[in-house]
Amino acid sequence: MLYLSVNKYSLLLAAVCTATLLVSSPARAADAGDWPTRPIRLIVPFAPGGANDVISRLLANKLGPVLGQQVIVDNRGGGGGVIGANLVATASPDGNTLMFNSYSLATGAAARKTPYDPVKDFAAIGRVAFAPLAIVTRTNFPARSVKELVAYAKANPGKISYGAAGPGSSQHLVTELFGLTAGIKMEAIHYKGTGPSLIDLIAGRIDLGITTPTSLSGVGGADKLPKLAFASAQRLASAPDVPTVREGGIDFVAEVWWGVFAPRGISNNIRTRLNAEINKIVAEPTFVNLLGAIGATPSPSTPQEMQDILVKDVQRWTATAEKAGVRQQ
Repeated sequence: MLYLSVNKYSLLLAAVCTATLLVSSPARAADAGDWPTRPIRLIVPFAPGGANDVISRLLANKLGPVLGQQVIVDNRGGGGGVIGANLVATASPDGNTLMFNSYSLATGAAARKTPYDPVKDFAAIGRVAFAPLAIVTRTNFPARSVKELVAYAKANPGKISYGAAGPGSSQHLVTELFGLTAGIKMEAIHYKGTGPSLIDLIAGRIDLGITTPTSLSGVGGADKLPKLAFASAQRLASAPDVPTVREGGIDFVAEVWWGVFAPRGISNNIRTRLNAEINKIVAEPTFVNLLGAIGATPSPSTPQEMQDILVKDVQRWTATAEKAGVRQQ
């Protein structure tokens, strides 16, 4: 893929095959029966290289063999995740088209009018993992701590640029929420995904990004970018020298989750089987180690638990969008 770090991921993703799969034709929701009888399309609504892309491929590589069919990751970036998500919302609920997404499913609908309802038009299958968010900067950025960042931003209002995966994307809203909490204003520069934004951050074309360790590991050189802090409740065991945002005087805690969704109307039998198989994979020691190597923590759930998380996030990020003045488009 375009943005995957070869030295980190050549071994992790070597078994992942790529191919082209035609969208399933409209049909009534299928029962489990002999499902699946053909390859499954797992849509990732962002460009290659970000955390969604990396974790989805690790999952697809494990899920295909247990289902007896290839699970093909299909990156459909653009529109802050809306384009790819809408492909899933309008697909046949036959179990052959699924979506791997994050809290961006909630943020995308919080900041704009989308062609789908994130709560009503998808069926949650289950959560896969979560990770804290990190504040990273270009190498020669003058601030080296959260306190210095806030001081610099206040002395240079509107001059700090940050990368986001499109208007209304999770990066957009979470960075705006950080700005609101810290009392600073920064300029958003929008991309089709996290991967492209990190490439520009490495090149020094933008100043800052708020993203996951997983995304940093997925783009060559991004894991070497200066980390000002993690937006976690406490310091990470994997990075004990990096402080929390709270230690910098800003009460800001945020994490990202990843999960699997299907079009509304998928049969309960297929939904139940998918959830069971995914939860088994997430609990496997090898999968746990793979996630740990890229800064993510496994977090299996029931479909209802994933649905409840989504509902709460839609409420939280809608309130954030209103406070930040991000208007519905």
